[in-house]
Amino acid sequence: MQERTGLIVPTLYEQSQEASSMPSSRAKRSIHSRLVLLVALFIVLPFALIGLLGYERSTTAIEHNAIQYSDQLVRQINSQLDAYFTTLQQTTYPLLIDPSIQEFVKLTPDEQYQRIVLNRVIQDDLFTNIVFGRPDIYSISILTEQGIGISKNASIEAKEMYPVYSESMQGATYKILGVSLQNSVPVLNVVRRFSDTRTYQSNALLLIQLRMNELIRIIEKVKLGTSGFVWIMDENGRTVYHPDPQKWGSVEYPDLLDKLKHGNSGWFTTAGKRLVIYHQSDLTHWVMVSEVPISELTGNIIGLRNVTLWLGSVLIAFILLLLVGFSLKLTRSLTSLQRLMRRAENGDLNVRAPENGLEEIVELNRSFNNMVSEINRLLGEVQSSKLKEQEMQLRQKDSELEALHSQINPHFLYNTLEIINSHAILADMPMISRIATSLADLFRYSVGSPREQVSLLEELTHSRRYLDIQSERFPSMTIGIQCAEHQLSQVRSVRLVIQPVVENAFKHGYQQHKMRPEFIGIHGEERNGRYVLTIEDRGKGMPPAVMERYNAAFAKDEPPADRPDERMPSIGLWNVHQRLRLTFGKPYGLTIRKSDLSGTRVEIWLPYAEQGGPHDV
Repeated sequence: MQERTGLIVPTLYEQSQEASSMPSSRAKRSIHSRLVLLVALFIVLPFALIGLLGYERSTTAIEHNAIQYSDQLVRQINSQLDAYFTTLQQTTYPLLIDPSIQEFVKLTPDEQYQRIVLNRVIQDDLFTNIVFGRPDIYSISILTEQGIGISKNASIEAKEMYPVYSESMQGATYKILGVSLQNSVPVLNVVRRFSDTRTYQSNALLLIQLRMNELIRIIEKVKLGTSGFVWIMDENGRTVYHPDPQKWGSVEYPDLLDKLKHGNSGWFTTAGKRLVIYHQSDLTHWVMVSEVPISELTGNIIGLRNVTLWLGSVLIAFILLLLVGFSLKLTRSLTSLQRLMRRAENGDLNVRAPENGLEEIVELNRSFNNMVSEINRLLGEVQSSKLKEQEMQLRQKDSELEALHSQINPHFLYNTLEIINSHAILADMPMISRIATSLADLFRYSVGSPREQVSLLEELTHSRRYLDIQSERFPSMTIGIQCAEHQLSQVRSVRLVIQPVVENAFKHGYQQHKMRPEFIGIHGEERNGRYVLTIEDRGKGMPPAVMERYNAAFAKDEPPADRPDERMPSIGLWNVHQRLRLTFGKPYGLTIRKSDLSGTRVEIWLPYAEQGGPHDV
């Protein structure tokens, strides 16, 4: 009985701790923590949100204005450059229709005399008029597809240069090809196609090389902050102009070309906290790019924000210190009472709170002392009554099992069955001999204690004797046993576990419905580290409500209420489940997995040799 009573006390302590868990969680929210929370919610958080919102709004407004301003500057520079190159294009238009040049582009390499005459006219008259007053033009040249060229202020190889420039035009009639070096001077190459005025076929190129001074003069008029600048990128992504000459011809932002596919203007910020604004010209297809550090745009607002944050933080810290000091002074007695409550939660019901101090605290401590004393008294009474009730239930079940065994006189039965077996052998009736032998083994096995532990192999061997007798009664019945023999000796059980379940199948599955037994199956398998023995039949099962009632009783360890039409035999499924649960504890026992018109399947959960016991949950 000592082992049984040990199961009750932990349960009562668990109930006591469960009942006190709610106040414990509330006690953690102390007064000073609530005051701090209120300050955080109504002072710190609003200040922080207002400051953050103001900073974000002002920063966004400044950035928006800076973007608009920079975008206008970039567009103005692009407009000036477009006007510059448009003027250049108009200036060179008279050359395209001049008769001397039209005659020159038709010359062949063999016409040397005509070439010399036309060179003098073109260089001295036409080129001089174009270059005069245009210090930005470094040189001007004509290249023909016949490999003939003429130039002012530059040396050219028309035969080699014409295919290169012609291919670079890509079908355009006027194009800016980029920057090159002429005698260490960076020049911008502008190419325009000649067309025959009669056939309109392109047979020559006009190459103008411009000094970068005019472009630099236009771009350097713009100032963006202290360190901001503007640079130019061509349609292939290479830098045409940059304040740093080392970057001329390089690719500064490889992904900028992808951005231009979605629009000819826009802006983005770099990892280095720089604002980049770009705009592409429809005439030159150049991309004008401006860069300015974001810190120069938001420098003043950041300084103001930092000062505001420091002042607000100091003020909030001072308020918090005052509140913490006040709350600690107020809650010192409550904290002491909270510690005593935790000790009471852990089972120490002899604690007592001091009854001195503030009047409200004294009343609270006095109520706590009365509560602990009353809980201690009630806990003792409940524990004592539970122990007595459990002990009476166990004694009643033991007496029922003992009364069951006392109904049979084993020695008388053994002698009688032995006489039957002897006469059957003499009369050459093997069937009667087998039945008598199996029945004797059944009675001999049944006289042991119902809670005596045996291996599942012994229990299954006993059940086979019972099934042998039933097979003689019902020859057409099929018996299917699928259990691994090497596992059965390692599984623990108690006596008379399988036979009552099988008897229940015969009685309630077949005979109650006036059906001849046709199948009894026994199957064993390991599941979740435990051994599950499944017994099934093909009779008509119980109604779903009855199956649910039995499974609920198995789960709660409470016997199902008897009903006139569903009365459970005294040593039926509930008896088997209760003996397994009392011997091995949870989760071992019975479960009705299925029961319908196609049959019933009952699972018996059993432990292995190294498992089980009343405390194995």
